[in-house]
Amino acid sequence: MNVDSISEELKKLTEKLGFEFVGVELVREGGEQILRLYADGEGGMTLDGCERIAGEASAFLDEKADEIEGTYLLEVSSPGLERPLFKIEDYRRFCGRLVNIRLKNAFEGRKRFQATIKEVTDGTVSFDSDGELFDLPFERIMSAKLVYTEQKGQKKTFKKSGGNR
Repeated sequence: MNVDSISEELKKLTEKLGFEFVGVELVREGGEQILRLYADGEGGMTLDGCERIAGEASAFLDEKADEIEGTYLLEVSSPGLERPLFKIEDYRRFCGRLVNIRLKNAFEGRKRFQATIKEVTDGTVSFDSDGELFDLPFERIMSAKLVYTEQKGQKKTFKKSGGNR
């Protein structure tokens, strides 16, 4: 399956429903191929929002069945606290944030590292890893995710709303 060929259509569909399209990835987990669509909404993503997108995306993908090889499971998900970064604009948006990065080929003998995004210019992302500054062309980055760091005063648990006690 060529994810790039269907990504733009899934983006249009997601945005038409009023959600932010974060990205899409094809992964293999537990021996199954999963097409994971990440979306976000104002104030976060709800189960209802995921279900609405999944229904529309499933109908769209059924129309494309001839173009998609093999079987897969469709999963619609919130990007979560450790949000994946897909586009160069994501790196701009999250400048100053710590990320886990995986490269397509080794840089200074490493394919994986953790660094803070410092700047994005002309297709290059600048990072700071423990005081060491370096630039990488965006094309060399295979994947990246924000690193969740607890904010001062942030609660670790959440109170459920609902019925009286």
